[in-house]
Amino acid sequence: MDNLKNKFLEIREEVKDLIPNNEGVLDAVIAPVFFVALSNFVELNTAIFSTVGLLIIFLIYRKLRNQDIKFVFYGLLGSAFALLLARMQGSASGFFLPGIIRDAGISLVGIASIIIGKPFTIYSSKALRNWPKEWYFHQKVKPAYTRVAIIWTLYLALKAGLQIYFFNNPEILVAIKLATSNQTTLILLIISYIVGQNNLKRLAGPSVEEFKNNSPEPWTSQQKGF
Repeated sequence: MDNLKNKFLEIREEVKDLIPNNEGVLDAVIAPVFFVALSNFVELNTAIFSTVGLLIIFLIYRKLRNQDIKFVFYGLLGSAFALLLARMQGSASGFFLPGIIRDAGISLVGIASIIIGKPFTIYSSKALRNWPKEWYFHQKVKPAYTRVAIIWTLYLALKAGLQIYFFNNPEILVAIKLATSNQTTLILLIISYIVGQNNLKRLAGPSVEEFKNNSPEPWTSQQKGF
């Protein structure tokens, strides 16, 4: 039981900086739901302007409550761009184009990075932890990052594929967005950490400190962090 508790505390500490802002998550979910629902009853332009108005109200509300509006402001800009695409495309489905392009693009990058032997998860981890690049490419370390890269690539490819397939049905696109919200991404981050850590231990490669010190085998593997 103590081991389970310690593991939980470790994972919470590792992902705490990646936990999405609650206000930003709420605003990001409400905007597409409001827009798609309203577009079923009024003209597209009316739905677009009404959604922009709603987002501005959110921004003012957060400001009056002295809340951090940085993420809300970025969300407003992103939603405004998505609404512009919806106007240009001529349907509510256009609102989801940026997300579809993003997911498809990252999944293609993921596939390419795996094929050439440089999984993108290595670079995202290095940017966060600044561990030696050579350590990530050790033969008993890199397979763990490759496996996690496969998980994320499959997830994003499936998400993008479903959105492309149902592109002409904005109601289903909203459902996909809700099902793959930031909270779902957080769950996937936790799964990635557990899978990555278990694979590092199974591979029994050097820890970062052992690699830096050029320690001989047997190695303890990286016990914390991924």
